[in-house]
Amino acid sequence: MCCSTPSFFVIVYITVVNLFGLYLRFVAFHDYFECYACREMDFRTQDYDYVVVGSGSAGSIVARRLADDVNNKVLLIEAGSSGNSLLQIPSVGVMLQNSVFDWQYRTVPQKNACLALDKKVSLWPMGKILGGTSMLNNMVYVRGHPDDFAKWYKDSCDFNYTKDILPYFEKLEHNGTNKYKCSIMISESPFKSNISDYLLQAGLCLGFPISDGVNSEPGFSEPKLTMKNGQRWTPYHQLAKLKKRNLEVLTNSLVEKVLLRDNFEAYGVRYSHLDEHYQVTASKGVILSAGVIGSPKILMLSGIGPKDHLRKMKITPRIDLPVGDNLQDHVATGADLVLLDSPPNLGVRQMTSYSSFFQYFLSSKGPWTTAGCENVAFFNAEPENVPELQFMILPLGFTSDQGKFLRSLVGIGDSLWNNYFAKINKPSFTVLPVVLHPKSRGTVRLKNKNPKTPPLIDPNYLSDSYDVEILVEGIEMIKSFIDTPPMRRLGARLNNNTFPGCEGHTFDTTPYWECYVRHLTLTSYHPVGTCQLGSVVDYDFQVRGTSKLYVVDGSVLPELPSGNPNGAIMMMAERAADIIKHHCWLSQRKCCATEVFVDQCNCGVN
Repeated sequence: MCCSTPSFFVIVYITVVNLFGLYLRFVAFHDYFECYACREMDFRTQDYDYVVVGSGSAGSIVARRLADDVNNKVLLIEAGSSGNSLLQIPSVGVMLQNSVFDWQYRTVPQKNACLALDKKVSLWPMGKILGGTSMLNNMVYVRGHPDDFAKWYKDSCDFNYTKDILPYFEKLEHNGTNKYKCSIMISESPFKSNISDYLLQAGLCLGFPISDGVNSEPGFSEPKLTMKNGQRWTPYHQLAKLKKRNLEVLTNSLVEKVLLRDNFEAYGVRYSHLDEHYQVTASKGVILSAGVIGSPKILMLSGIGPKDHLRKMKITPRIDLPVGDNLQDHVATGADLVLLDSPPNLGVRQMTSYSSFFQYFLSSKGPWTTAGCENVAFFNAEPENVPELQFMILPLGFTSDQGKFLRSLVGIGDSLWNNYFAKINKPSFTVLPVVLHPKSRGTVRLKNKNPKTPPLIDPNYLSDSYDVEILVEGIEMIKSFIDTPPMRRLGARLNNNTFPGCEGHTFDTTPYWECYVRHLTLTSYHPVGTCQLGSVVDYDFQVRGTSKLYVVDGSVLPELPSGNPNGAIMMMAERAADIIKHHCWLSQRKCCATEVFVDQCNCGVN
């Protein structure tokens, strides 16, 4: 029957994607129109104790914790719209990319990587919506390896993971008893494809245990997700459910600069709302949680950053700091590298079926609850070391929708599609090898001093050969992985089509795979580091040389954690909120340089 052919489901899929794109525009317009009607008059003159910029994972947690004190008046400013509950459908997250709810950042053309992608550019989606990028991501929750944090705080006078880090993870997470005190809900996926168990068994055949995965321990696992009752659940949703009267949320408002008194003390922000400019003041502090791109951008627009760059942008330097340096990202490769005899039960047919629709809305189950990433694995060279390599396993590839939508999300142009992906005539799935601790470093810089202009993002991918070596090792691991009995039962085999641009190398040799990873270089959407602890911000999260100005988001992480960074970022936000609340004794500088690790009671008079 024509209604059961793959072509029919692809047509339905394309129609749904296009209609949903129109729906997203309507949602954004409706929210914008409501703001225009009310004109947010109350925000023009009111003063606050704290202003938090950005409603992503970190910003929502900080705002919520500061508002726990009913005496604090808190304003949370978000550049994007509010969205609605339909956007909490887990599988919808990927459809928010390249939409009005995405900043739609692009890197500059890469010299050593992304050589096969359109214009040699990597696409970096980031959420422009209440909830931030946690509304677009795969919802995978990983704490990271305990030794990650020791490296971040190597200058600490007395660092102890169990005392200084673990309590904040426990405060963050819902453990069955602190339903309203926690900041995030974590659960297992209600849906898994028919190949998930094969993947875990294949790991066992290689000698890797089935692990919990939360602490990045070696082994394969089904990941924990930031999900509640089949819905995407972000720290903002947890915040909104509490309905705090002393916290106000302002959407569709782009913060343009921090207001500084005497060039060092933050007392508010300037923002644009519906094409008009306003100022709002904060008596106790301004917290930037605008993300790894947004926070350094705001600092530089405020005159805080590399002085030579600021002068070039015709911005008067106030404080010379390495803002925008140290950009790093979990880099990956390997899309559609593994072929199967028959497709997994997660694809266009399942996502567009009536049964999936009713499963989700009647029981919060089924394919619509998928996070996309079904299994993760961590590998280390030595048992006592932090992991160097991660697998993110997706039961589908870019060819799953015949190139109609998914390929556009990573910049696969027509030439690459026609010369490589379109030639794949078998079902595929993706095992992404991810470099957990890349050595390549990049930058974020202003293009001009217009706040609405996207900055110049250069991750400088694969500029260090170590990153290439780890990716090639990952591909060798994939070859061993698919050669196990469980994977052979699925008919798994390597895609042996020669990748365009690598024809001069013999297939399946080290030079070939080095060429391959430089051409098909993929982001894991995990950038961090542009306002790093110890150089841009002190260990109390306050911007160096300033007063009452803090940065709390992924930009402060000095190095990437061993796994998806959202968990570590949320933990750091819990930490930062406590520090900001104790600002009076921290700001007196009566403790060591890393006073964050000294108990409050030990901070006495010198």
